[in-house]
Amino acid sequence: MTFPRTRLTAASVLLASLVLVAPARADLPLRFVPEVAELTRGLICAPPPAGRREAPDTAFGWIHVPDEPIVIRREGTMVPAVLGMGFGVHFRLHDDAPRLLRYVVEHPPMEPQGVTRQSWEALTQGQGERVFFQFDLPEELLPGFWSFTALEGTQELFHAAFKVVSAEEAPGLSRLCEGDELLALSR
Repeated sequence: MTFPRTRLTAASVLLASLVLVAPARADLPLRFVPEVAELTRGLICAPPPAGRREAPDTAFGWIHVPDEPIVIRREGTMVPAVLGMGFGVHFRLHDDAPRLLRYVVEHPPMEPQGVTRQSWEALTQGQGERVFFQFDLPEELLPGFWSFTALEGTQELFHAAFKVVSAEEAPGLSRLCEGDELLALSR
């Protein structure tokens, strides 16, 4: 029995290697209701702090209040675990009526208490809204799956997932906030 010869080209070898070597990447969950007109997930660099707001259902009892609106510097769902790096969601609802929302962040267990869920409330202002988490403390650098959920009462408006990886697994992204743009904050 003879087998036909096949000619391997550089393009076919490259394509085969991408298929065989590329990590299996299922898109990370993203759900939203029709009331959400726009939604973008991505990375941010720590904005200048304007202060803190009490948030008793968070690991440290407070959340950042940035001095200026956060800006998504790079769209995506892969997040390097680097101090000063942040990630989150920019979204806009179809109407501009103020709404009281509860934001829920779920993540791998955070020491010292093993917290896996943090939440806080915020009143939307009717423009584009932003919800984010930034790595300020070494205890927060937790590889694994993270998610943001926005609730109005019991109705889920959106659920957006991210994957946090070590800095070595995402070297290009790890340097996104280098230089003057990096502001690592502390307690």
